[in-house]
Amino acid sequence: MEIERSLIQLILSVLFTSGLSVGIIFVLFSSYKKRKKLEEAHEQAMREKELELINAVVKAQEDERSQIARNLHDEVGATLSMTQQKLSQASSYFQSNSDAVQEILAVTNMIEQSVSSLRTITNGMLPHYLLNFGLRKAVDRLFEHAQESIGKPCLVISELPNAISLSKEQEIQVYYVISELLNNLVKHAKPNFIDGTFECVDHRLIFTLNHDGVAINQSDYEHLQLKNSGIGLSSIAQRVAILKGTLEFKRRERGGNITFTLPISKSVTI
Repeated sequence: MEIERSLIQLILSVLFTSGLSVGIIFVLFSSYKKRKKLEEAHEQAMREKELELINAVVKAQEDERSQIARNLHDEVGATLSMTQQKLSQASSYFQSNSDAVQEILAVTNMIEQSVSSLRTITNGMLPHYLLNFGLRKAVDRLFEHAQESIGKPCLVISELPNAISLSKEQEIQVYYVISELLNNLVKHAKPNFIDGTFECVDHRLIFTLNHDGVAINQSDYEHLQLKNSGIGLSSIAQRVAILKGTLEFKRRERGGNITFTLPISKSVTI
């Protein structure tokens, strides 16, 4: 009887210890899970806060660019055009073959070039063509300019359904991302051709740039980002983050491609 009692006590003790151990493990595990959730929630909040900050900074930059572009166009551009007209009128008071007329005409031509350059700058700062004609045609125009720069065909192939629409803010961000990527390719990749493709797959807008120039891969891109190499890359990364999109760089045996993806709603129009 004494042995049975001792055995029962031993079994109860083991069961109690085991139960206590399981309880402690459960408490510790629950505490770990709760702490992990709190850490993840904190990280998510920090990411959202950082994204809000980036969005605010980029929006402030866009507002400033728009204001500067309008001031340049309305004030400086108007003054230059008026000066050009006055000089043209003044030339009529001199003999057509005089040195004074030739000098005036030379200055008039310089002003005309300045007006043209100013128009190009303001269009870059405030994309009037995009605002007037939409993203699809504005991207076509970017490719036309790229074609003029490299002297080879640059084409955009659209495979988007007609029932897709982006907000004006999204259009502006997408336009600048594509513009910066194209500029970088023309300047640094030295390609013989560039083509672009729009696609819509599973509520994602996908724009792919293909080229046969000097290409980088994803690790190169991330390395350049860490080095903070160039304002252009930083600007692209900020705009992609605002759109909650992704950029993927791939290098092929000859050339490479860049895939820009962003989530969209069911109804988006290019």
